[in-house]
Amino acid sequence: MTIKEVEQILEVPRATIRFYEKEGLIDPKREGNRYRDYSEEDVEQLKRIIILRKAGLPLSDISDLFDGAESIDSVLTDNLLSLQKQMEELKGSINLCRKIKEDAPEISSFNPEIYWNYIEEEEKKGNAFVNIAKELAHEEKKILARHLGWNLDRDGNIYDIKQIPFATIIVFAVVGAVYCFADNKWSIDGWVKAVKFIVQMILFETVFMIPIYFLGKKHPGIAKKPGKYMILSMLVFVLIIFVLTASVG
Repeated sequence: MTIKEVEQILEVPRATIRFYEKEGLIDPKREGNRYRDYSEEDVEQLKRIIILRKAGLPLSDISDLFDGAESIDSVLTDNLLSLQKQMEELKGSINLCRKIKEDAPEISSFNPEIYWNYIEEEEKKGNAFVNIAKELAHEEKKILARHLGWNLDRDGNIYDIKQIPFATIIVFAVVGAVYCFADNKWSIDGWVKAVKFIVQMILFETVFMIPIYFLGKKHPGIAKKPGKYMILSMLVFVLIIFVLTASVG
């Protein structure tokens, strides 16, 4: 059957079907005209994938299940623990939202100390809230992925794990070659300096991109052009350092 027919049966977009195929979870046959011909077995496999995804399993676990590397009991046990943790975090955040809503403060009169103390007391009781540190890690991963040429899906997850070692080697090799060529000296030390340079640049950009990321959530104009504002913030930073250095001198 055609991918259009599979779309209609499963009620999922063809992009999703293509994605699962790219991940190696299904392998439809191709006709002489190179069009994919999906079998009943392919559709059944896609149903399994969709069911497990709706249960919250990541694609890596689903792949391990199909490969026989993991048992369904094992991955479901781990997934239940993960889902339970998410529920606990959501419960704390839901209660916090309700408290703020009941107090009905205006943002101009919003007293953060009240809710800061509330969160601290709840956390002492073992209640959890949305972990904002994940946002930082998520943004840092996107910055790293952009530098190394990795593709991320809409959730910020690496689209194809196989591309990581290859893309990383290519980036380091090219930068190392350029560094050695500029230094007119081909040596291991030159390659090491190049790697250090890449890491320093990634860390440097991360420092500037994190606050811009959060400002972008409040100001859509910043979110549309983060690179522009990052460069602007860098220029301001350099100017401040220049002024401070001149004043000390």
